[in-house]
Amino acid sequence: MRRALEGRAGYAAFQRHVEPEIASSTRLHRFAAVPESGFRATPAAALAVVIDPSGGGDGEATQASLRGQTVRCAHTAEYPILRALQESRAPWIALIRSGDRLAPIALERLGQAATLASDAAVITCDDDIIDRKGRRSRPMLRPGPCPDLWLERNPDFALVVVAREAALAAAGAGGEGWSLFSCLAGRDGSGHVHVPLVLCHRAGSRRGGSHPRSRQRPVRHPPDREPSVEVIVAFRDRPQLLERCVRSVLERSTYERLRLRLVDNGSTDPGLAPLLERLEKDSRVSVEADGRPFHFSALMNGAAARAKGDLLVFLNNDTEAISRGWIEELLGEALRPEVGAVAPMLLYPDGRVQHAGVAIGIHGWAGHPFAGLRPDERTPFGAAGDGTRNWMAVSAACMMVEKSKFDEVGGFDESFAVGGGDVDLCLRLTAAGYRSLCVPHARLIHDESASRDPSRVPAGDIKASRRSYGAFRTVGDPFYHPALTLQDTTCRLRSAGEPAPPP
Repeated sequence: MRRALEGRAGYAAFQRHVEPEIASSTRLHRFAAVPESGFRATPAAALAVVIDPSGGGDGEATQASLRGQTVRCAHTAEYPILRALQESRAPWIALIRSGDRLAPIALERLGQAATLASDAAVITCDDDIIDRKGRRSRPMLRPGPCPDLWLERNPDFALVVVAREAALAAAGAGGEGWSLFSCLAGRDGSGHVHVPLVLCHRAGSRRGGSHPRSRQRPVRHPPDREPSVEVIVAFRDRPQLLERCVRSVLERSTYERLRLRLVDNGSTDPGLAPLLERLEKDSRVSVEADGRPFHFSALMNGAAARAKGDLLVFLNNDTEAISRGWIEELLGEALRPEVGAVAPMLLYPDGRVQHAGVAIGIHGWAGHPFAGLRPDERTPFGAAGDGTRNWMAVSAACMMVEKSKFDEVGGFDESFAVGGGDVDLCLRLTAAGYRSLCVPHARLIHDESASRDPSRVPAGDIKASRRSYGAFRTVGDPFYHPALTLQDTTCRLRSAGEPAPPP
């Protein structure tokens, strides 16, 4: 109860001090693109509004919210969606359930989005719960177009705008509900634009209301062939870490065409020699020396150039595999022609999340949303374990990528010596047409930076990050949300006075 009250008070403060600033202009999130923002004077397309009566909600509450809009709608109707699509002549139609309410600026911001994104087939927004006294709670903030997440988990948007002609064609082909949204958004998310504002308030139930639990459909992509996988682990001393890492890969990986390439980066610990001798008795393990000063990108590029595997796994020596099918889980995704880098969920030894994807802009550079939380811990942005998510980047603490794709983009940029090279690699893969994914049902333990000091980031890495991250760092990450804090990784709402992405 105390936590619920604190959450409600925090959300009330957010509504007073932060939301007006965010809602002052229209912001558009498209798949893997820098958000478009700052459109205060854009004319709003007139939207027809169709109220779905099937839920049996209070239609008058919905109608009252329509009368309070800052712009007029083309017309309203209260009947099933297919009939509305057939009878309306408006090019854009907003769909809402009876009993739910539109925020006063909803039609204006969504109409502006329709004007700006005339190529879109579906436009979505965020929502929360409203009770009979008008008190709002439990915001549900969503990433920009995230086709892999929506394939696994029905997003259940409360307010959706569709392009009538496209929706009519999809409905005629049998699409409705989630399948209609999926058809309009497209497998690559190109038909979907998200407006990251709470523009709809769901009617609370008699018990206080809650968001409907979206149905999760774990999706697997079993490979149609058995390519070879080569795991690259660089290390310096720390034999206990290395043994734990290698043993876990060899003993808890069921994939047969697997090899490990261990790169000794100048070790001096005498305890390593007998360990390496034992490990090399396994025909899957090879050891090589690269004694140059530590330079992550150069070490990985050198090992990758010598690797023979069809797929590469870059793996830190302070990791431990804990799920037996993790190679197959990542492999099925990495072999998809549209996918580049794939990573598992990484956990601290106590079970909290260390990595479930990378959002650019956190801490001013890049960070791991959900880090420090339990995998199932709910936030306004969902939970780390909700399903496979699209991200602009994933961590190279454990990253799988096809060698041909890695080579196509030139591997790691050696401007990065210690940190940031994985983000840069993923951005270049994205630019080449290969999306990045985190697969949360594949899990490893990661003692983050147990083998290196995370605070020792060279100035050159910072300079290279500024160049590489570009507008994703300053304007925003389409897979994150402007209402969330950039000061930590908890996915909490932004506080009053906290700097926001530029409007």
